[in-house]
Amino acid sequence: MKVAIIGAGAMGCIYGTYLRRHNEVLLVDVVKAHVDAINERGLEFVHLDGTTEIFKNMKATMDTAGYPAADIVVLLTKGYQSADALAANKSLIGPKTIVLSLQNGYGNSDEIVKFVPEEQIVLGTSGGGAIVAGPGHILHKGQGPTHVGCMTKDQSKAEIVAKLLREGGVPNVELTPDVKELVWSKVFVNVGINAICALMDDTNQCIANNEFARKASYALVQEAVGVVNAAGMHFNFEDVFKNVIDIALETGGNRASMLADVTNKRLTEVDRINGAIVSEGAKVGVAAPLNALMTNLIHAKEKLY
Repeated sequence: MKVAIIGAGAMGCIYGTYLRRHNEVLLVDVVKAHVDAINERGLEFVHLDGTTEIFKNMKATMDTAGYPAADIVVLLTKGYQSADALAANKSLIGPKTIVLSLQNGYGNSDEIVKFVPEEQIVLGTSGGGAIVAGPGHILHKGQGPTHVGCMTKDQSKAEIVAKLLREGGVPNVELTPDVKELVWSKVFVNVGINAICALMDDTNQCIANNEFARKASYALVQEAVGVVNAAGMHFNFEDVFKNVIDIALETGGNRASMLADVTNKRLTEVDRINGAIVSEGAKVGVAAPLNALMTNLIHAKEKLY
């Protein structure tokens, strides 16, 4: 199959290395040095066991004009970049193209549905972690489960995606038909890890190993679960928080995406993570002061750039 990955940063490159085993993979990114390095030298990829491999069978580009439509487009940009990224790469989307979002945050499907029908959208979550160590150089830091599901009752497109991922060697791929539960589950993980790591300038493992970071994570996730359950979901908080800790440990050496953003003076996705809890709470009349505080602190940090 023809697979295009829009947003070929750390996570995009992880999935690119899996999918290139049996598919033609095109990496799409906006960082010229990264794209040039991949095309000139191949993708230098450091595996979880510390071994290094150079992948030379993937093309990278900044401009997809003239490229044929892909069978599957994997969207791994920041959530707030979704519409612009899809518009800039519309040549990759044909009448039968499946768009798989493995992005962080809540509300990404609202942008994707402007470009493809609901039945062609597969939403997913990944517990993986990686670091861009330099142009064309990726350090794989952890790989939790990958969950995928369709927005409609028909799960056939998600089954195609799951089969493709499993054939590529992605571990622990699970089909999850309740995509609303799926998306919120990933939001909870990001609520419990991202902003804290960004403010502490520490890797994911601090959430499990630093007692004060763990307490902060516990309180933020507890508030988030309360808001989402008030909106009609039925999450068990202790199970949710256990998952947060499990992923923090599985991706222990990883620098969370929000930490990478503030380190590199980029806008973060905090409005689609902690901010999503605040906005969802406002809809149902439930305050979320802790997540509001974290949202404001991250925006305050952005103002320092």
